[in-house]
Parts: sequence; C-alpha cells; structure tokens
Amino acid sequence: MNKIQQNVLALIAGSFLLTSCGLSLDDDYVGGDFGKLVQKEQEWNDSIDVIDNIGIEDNYKQRLYSHKNENFDFKAKGSLNEIHVGARIECNSNGGNMTIYCIEQFRDESWQYGPEIVFKNLKGNKMTNADGYTVRMLDSLEIGKKTYRDVLEFDATEAENNGCNYDKFYISAVDGLLRIDLLDSIKIERQ
Repeated sequence: MNKIQQNVLALIAGSFLLTSCGLSLDDDYVGGDFGKLVQKEQEWNDSIDVIDNIGIEDNYKQRLYSHKNENFDFKAKGSLNEIHVGARIECNSNGGNMTIYCIEQFRDESWQYGPEIVFKNLKGNKMTNADGYTVRMLDSLEIGKKTYRDVLEFDATEAENNGCNYDKFYISAVDGLLRIDLLDSIKIERQ
C-alpha cells in the first residue's frame, strides 16, 4: 500500500470514528472562545444583589439556559433601575450566531424594547459587527475579591447609535451577571 492509499484510509477511518462518537463534520457548534458559553449543561433562575459605585443597591433576577450543541440563553433584569441584559447564542455549522438584547429609553421616558444586536459566524475571541458593537470572551474577570471564569463582555462604546441604556455588560458562563457599565460612568456590580 502506498503513502496516498494509507492517508486516504486513515481519513476514512477518522471520519467513521467521529461519526460513531456522535460527532459529524456538519454538527452545529459555536466558534472560537465563544464556545465556552455552551459547554456546561445548565438551566437555572435566581436573584443576585448588586451595588453601584454611588452606593445604590438593587436586586437582579436572572435566568440562564445552556445546552451543548444547542444554545445559550441569558436574561437579567433589575428591580429598581429597569436595566435589562440579554444574550442568546444559537449553534450552527457556520460557528453560531449571537444576539444581544437591551432596552432603549425614549424621550417620553417610556421603556420599549431596544434593538437586536446580531453577530454572525462566531470565531476567535472578539468580534465587532457593522454597527460598531463588540463582543469579546475574557478568560477571567475579578469582581470584588472573587475571580469569575469564561466571561462574555458586550461593548457598545464604539457603536454608531447605541440603542442600549448601558455601554457594557459582563456575564459569566456559569454565574450570570457580573457587571454593567451605564452610559454615565456608573458601574453596577454583583455583591
């Protein structure tokens, strides 16, 4: 058997091995470091206490749903300040798509749903969409005296028309909401 035939047989055997393990070259996945968000099977609801850098305390209700090769869905809402944070990742064979949800405040002070901010074909650890919004995966982030791992950072500071009522948020793949940076330099952090 020559070298070419050996390589072809090795490739065929490898394909059978992957398929027999439940994986296929066409399976859905999330690209780059963003895949860390869908690695743990989990579903939970809870509340966390937060405080801003002025000293105002609030309580956020949060929900996280994550299933490997399916999706990641996170939502958090404050009880006092009407800040809403949402991130959804859907796995697909192109690396997955991420949608960020936020609330926009209109001039008459009524609250309406803000834009859906979409990132397609996730790859690497940082992506910026055509509107200037950026998502980035951080290995870790320290809040208070605790270090959180696998953190998603959403950044709207370079967006042409920021439709959110905050500049940034940080969520952990396991622990949920960590910090929100509002438009006016106020930072809200979990306690």
